Amino acid sequence: MMNNKNRILTIIYLILLGYGQLNAQSESLTSSPYSLYGLGLSNKMSTGKANALGHSGIARFSTVDLNSLNPASYATIHSNSFFYDIGLKGQYASYNENNYKKNELTGNFSSLAFGFSVTKNSGIGLTLLPYTSIGYSITGIESDVEGYDAKFLSDFNGSGGLNNLKLNYGYSIGKALRLGVFGSFLFGNIEQTESSTILGSEMLIDETNSYSGFRGGVGLQYDLTKNVSFGGIVSFPSNLNGKQSSEVTISETVISSDDGKLKDYKLPLEIGFGTYFKVKERFLVSLDYRKNFWTTTNQSDNIGDFVNQQIYNVGLEYIPLKKTLSYFSKINYRAGFSYDDGNLRIGDTRISNYEFNLGLGLPLSEMNNSVLNITYSYGKLGQVSNNLIKENYHSIGVNLSLEDIWFVKRKIN
Repeated sequence: MMNNKNRILTIIYLILLGYGQLNAQSESLTSSPYSLYGLGLSNKMSTGKANALGHSGIARFSTVDLNSLNPASYATIHSNSFFYDIGLKGQYASYNENNYKKNELTGNFSSLAFGFSVTKNSGIGLTLLPYTSIGYSITGIESDVEGYDAKFLSDFNGSGGLNNLKLNYGYSIGKALRLGVFGSFLFGNIEQTESSTILGSEMLIDETNSYSGFRGGVGLQYDLTKNVSFGGIVSFPSNLNGKQSSEVTISETVISSDDGKLKDYKLPLEIGFGTYFKVKERFLVSLDYRKNFWTTTNQSDNIGDFVNQQIYNVGLEYIPLKKTLSYFSKINYRAGFSYDDGNLRIGDTRISNYEFNLGLGLPLSEMNNSVLNITYSYGKLGQVSNNLIKENYHSIGVNLSLEDIWFVKRKIN
């Protein structure tokens, strides 16, 4: 159990760690060429055990860890409990485009969060997660030289992404109903470099696009019985303000430099529903469905069109024995699956994604609910057809979920 000084130092350390995470976005969580589109690939990673449960948990309450998928879950944090969650992710991906193949390895922080009980019926928490990630490298794009019977090749490299700093608050009404609200501040930079050789001259175009904006939402959870819960979330539409800084260099001489405003990027209405229930006292099942209404934003990418997106998430967890001397009998075993039909359509093809998950919850203490959560995931994004790229990836996620007990008087001094 920490003393007050160590608790304050821990919170300061988390804030500094969060600041470091924001500045480390150039070391992306992805190397996918599909991160070229829009604001990049949406982040799936969450806090606690959700990553191993197919990223599901809209209806799951959080008495022993933080559940950032629904703000209503913060109402169930036990009195005097203070939770920390720090996540890391590493990913190995292979890309296949007709006869061309490439392998990439990436890694970075995936989550940073803390939460605590405010009153007997309410809790609050702050999470910092990547919202999107960009990390592409595309070479050999052929273009015509305007006014000349000649062609040139260009290489494109992109990095960065947006971060989601979210404040969650949950409140219990009676024993069965929980309501929640959240407010998010989305911000970050997207950097792209285009290098070309045109008529014997080397040209370099550097662009930095910066976006920021606020977004809000609500959530609820309802316990139908002690073994069955339902949940729902709504994220409201929002506009992100953008600005761009660009510089054009030819043969190491800067010929132009410009700063300007970008068109607002619109985020759609997003809704989600879920259920969470116990089976035969030893298994917990989590089922989620989400829909994102991208067509209502009336915007498109240079290469594809945004379409309404549906996401399905399934999770299964084995509950360990409560009283046992065997450490292995105390481990939580988890499995999950998710399918995303994609929010981008290129030609007549949607960029869909599926993913399988396996995970362990390794207890760290007999005195509290501190757990080391480990998740292995395998997934596929895209396909080898219609000039698209098939991406297969393997990833390892590690979440250190720690519980500290606050405001408990010592019995012995």
